[in-house]
Amino acid sequence: MLSTVLRTIATRALLERGDRVIVAVSGGPDSMALLHVLWELRDRLGLTLEVAGVDHGLRPAAADELELVGARAEALGLPFVRLAVDVARHRRGTGLQDAARRARLGALTALATERGARRVALGHQANDQAETVLFRIVRGTGLAGLQGIPYRRDPFVRPLLDLPRAEILRYLRRRSIPFVDDPSNADLRFARARIRHRLLPALAAENPRVAEALVALAAAAGDAGPSRGAGAALVAGPALSRRVAAVVDRLRARGGTAAVDIDGGRRVEVSYGAVRVGARALVRTPASPSAPLLIDRPGSYRWGSGTLDVKEESRGRARPAGGEAAEFDADLLAWPLSARARKSGDRMRPRGGRGSRKLSDLMIDARIARAMRGALPIVTSARGELLFVPGLRPAETAQPTARTRRVVIIELVPGDMPEDI
Repeated sequence: MLSTVLRTIATRALLERGDRVIVAVSGGPDSMALLHVLWELRDRLGLTLEVAGVDHGLRPAAADELELVGARAEALGLPFVRLAVDVARHRRGTGLQDAARRARLGALTALATERGARRVALGHQANDQAETVLFRIVRGTGLAGLQGIPYRRDPFVRPLLDLPRAEILRYLRRRSIPFVDDPSNADLRFARARIRHRLLPALAAENPRVAEALVALAAAAGDAGPSRGAGAALVAGPALSRRVAAVVDRLRARGGTAAVDIDGGRRVEVSYGAVRVGARALVRTPASPSAPLLIDRPGSYRWGSGTLDVKEESRGRARPAGGEAAEFDADLLAWPLSARARKSGDRMRPRGGRGSRKLSDLMIDARIARAMRGALPIVTSARGELLFVPGLRPAETAQPTARTRRVVIIELVPGDMPEDI
């Protein structure tokens, strides 16, 4: 295992002698293996190591997991920093995992700058690469997207990317290194969990080495295609600035369809790897269903690239009054419900508010990005009352009380996966 990591570091130019490296450790198997591998190799590579753990504030158990990380860092004689981040601040118009990723990488970048560290090492491994490539194939992508997770995107490096999960677990067992499992890895609301626990096992029935095949595909795409950061410029033409080309290249890598407006009244549209530059429309919002979506019973309903989950259950612990999920008294709702795009003149009375307000004003106050407003589902009752909009407090209508026996939970579950985990 150590020889594989050394080869990856050398061939991918991830680290240089004398580098100060922040090792990002969550307590999970991959990051704990990364910490101990780099510690074993530190003298040979001439590295100065520091350990950082990020507390996203999403799970009570995370604090105990970081205690484990701190204890291991102390046992290895390495300094440890605990970073607390505000995931909610990064969540407008994006999913929970993507928001957490943005918050985490931002905090690690700031710490590296503060500590004068040239690199931040992350624990992604070959199975993560396979899952990312498969997701992009399913969603639709071009050659750049097939390259998968990059070995290096400064200041971040991934020395374990050539190692399969099984080899990492063997390493941990042989050295009796403790680790913890993040329960979100098994949460099928998240695309990565569905890929890992549903799609890959189904494909493995046809090809037991499908994960290796996907990793090989990523390597072949990297060898055949232009390097990241240059692809967009080659496809879209030299008229794009370097900054815009880099943005477009990232959109191509993510797959699907997206667009970015640039100077000179132009729009760059990216669709399944193809890039087109043209005039931009005066107003544009992400695509959403044109006809109302009928919700006649609890279940899962497709909305754009995500899912509206509507569940009915016994009254339990109250959920926060806002965000991507909300509770309503099942006996007070007027069925059927429906979901639609917002319309001019929409009004809503949020819980705790003094009265009805324009939906557009509520979205502005909540700092929902203008480009995302037209893509959000507006869930209404059979009486036409606005009940739920992701990112806003739910409506006063059907608010649960102490006498509520059963609740209806409405939640928007994003369907996409972080660009690189």
